[in-house]
Amino acid sequence: MLHAPDLAAPHGAADLPVVRVESHSLDLRERGGFVGDKASETAFRALLDLWRDRLSTYGDMPFGDAPTEEIERDTLDETLHRPDGPAEADALEGALADFSHDLADVLGRFLANPSWAGVERIVCGGGLQSSRVGQEAVRRAGAILCEAHGRKVRLSSLHHAPDDGGMVGWAYAAPPGALADGDALLAVDIGGTNLRCGIVALGEGPKTPRVVHREKWCHADDGPSREEVVDRLSSLLREAADEAERQGLRLAPFIGLSCPGLIRPDGSIARGVQNLPGDWTQDGFRLPELVRRAVPRLGGRPAVIQLHNDAVIQGLSEWPFMRGTRRWAAVTIGTGLGNCAFRNWTSERTGDDGEGVRRG
Repeated sequence: MLHAPDLAAPHGAADLPVVRVESHSLDLRERGGFVGDKASETAFRALLDLWRDRLSTYGDMPFGDAPTEEIERDTLDETLHRPDGPAEADALEGALADFSHDLADVLGRFLANPSWAGVERIVCGGGLQSSRVGQEAVRRAGAILCEAHGRKVRLSSLHHAPDDGGMVGWAYAAPPGALADGDALLAVDIGGTNLRCGIVALGEGPKTPRVVHREKWCHADDGPSREEVVDRLSSLLREAADEAERQGLRLAPFIGLSCPGLIRPDGSIARGVQNLPGDWTQDGFRLPELVRRAVPRLGGRPAVIQLHNDAVIQGLSEWPFMRGTRRWAAVTIGTGLGNCAFRNWTSERTGDDGEGVRRG
């Protein structure tokens, strides 16, 4: 029988207060590439681009002359439910059908990995899941897994907005003692396209954690260096701390950082950050240490900085909805495809209602 670990944890820890992380950032490859690459939003856009080109031979280019990467998700959602014309509907349907099969295939490969053995439910987050198109892809992929692969696994979309899930998850990942003296925590979610920084108010009783302040920077538009990303991140954290004071929130002396890749216990990153600006796997580069120098104290107390994988943290925001599931997993469908698998601790650690975990 599994029992929960001690409260202290290194960066990228497998043993967290409410779950054990069985794996994250699985590095599955085929034909020299990453299996997960064909189930990212980047891959979906490539499929849509292909279908636009195919259908343009019969008339006008579906969705006009705009590059595929610039077509808004809202436009795709409108096309899904109320298409302006058959060409747009056909292009989207072709891309959606292909992508759903690719997503089901990737998930099937993850499920065949020993670290995913026994997974009963998979929650899908990431930027694409903020759209109806993304949610439809997940619905279809779940049906394909069941029918074509014989997998009795339930797929669902993240309850929180993707912008929030990658921060809310820290309420369940942080060592409880680090949150005991605060009403809120600071969190940062670094993705291949965007960086998000916010204040997460901690829930009491039936209330769940929620983001009460957020800032979002699309760093992909600006092409910054790695050092410029760290500087901007640090500035946003200091501004968020000031905002918490204005809102009358008592910050716990804790900052949660999440980013793609395989996180080592010392706060360095082994791999999986190829979509971030610069080299984040360079020897000696440790993001938590740089943030600690920029924000050494919160509320007059030394700040505790923790770094973990972004799929793990976003997945953990779903923990209240997974407490009755022994084994579950999460994927983030964004610039790349993040992945992780969890095993819930027994109720012996969290209590039958799970309360008290966030606040120690």
